[in-house]
Amino acid sequence: MTAADRGTLGHGYTVVTPANHYPSRLPEFGDQPVVKLVTPRLAPSRIGQYLVTVAPGGGTTRRVGAGHERFFYVLDGSVTVLTSAAPDGRWSLSAGGYTYLPADMAYEIRSTDGARLLILKRVYEGHAAHDAPGAFSGHRDDEPFAETPVPGFTRRELLPVDDPAFDFAMSLLRFDAGVGLDKIEVHDEEHGLWMTEGAGLYVLNGDEHPVQAEDFIYMAPYCPQGFTASDSGPAEYLLYKDTWRDGF
Repeated sequence: MTAADRGTLGHGYTVVTPANHYPSRLPEFGDQPVVKLVTPRLAPSRIGQYLVTVAPGGGTTRRVGAGHERFFYVLDGSVTVLTSAAPDGRWSLSAGGYTYLPADMAYEIRSTDGARLLILKRVYEGHAAHDAPGAFSGHRDDEPFAETPVPGFTRRELLPVDDPAFDFAMSLLRFDAGVGLDKIEVHDEEHGLWMTEGAGLYVLNGDEHPVQAEDFIYMAPYCPQGFTASDSGPAEYLLYKDTWRDGF
């Protein structure tokens, strides 16, 4: 199997590898390349998730969320997020840094030396009992990874999972060598998954797929799924899922 052969469209999922990337463009980034990892054109996805390469001295024009909340995660390099919600009007993010912006918040992105970042975009689903969450920023190292009932499997939540004002979660899941999820999961939440480190085997709707760092997986609601890290070392991924809402 070649690197390009690992990319696939299955029933309820896609696997996208670096060998499959097709650089596209979005108006706010001009000629800077954008890989559309998933968009709502792939039904039933309700998210857009993008891999963006920001040129040295580059960034975005001024943008307004227009009903869409956004999450930025820096893979390498550094960016500055300019927004009125930040202290002194800006958040400076290095690799592993992230920012959440609620819907309708204006922002700009700037990078002096260049960067790669993941951007997640979705329509905010409000709830009558809760005000919309505010903007905030952090770094993956702000808190230690927490233990789970599965030995060798730890996780770090980047958004507050106990706050029903948020309609999605972003989590870092980390597995020691040979460790995996303790069952095949089937559930209502969709996923966007970016492999940040290592390798392993993902089971998607009964199909087995070897995955490694820089791969992306989209999983539709109710896609049977499971993961086991390879024996060669730890594995980690950044995981999106919708939360606190029932899909209506």
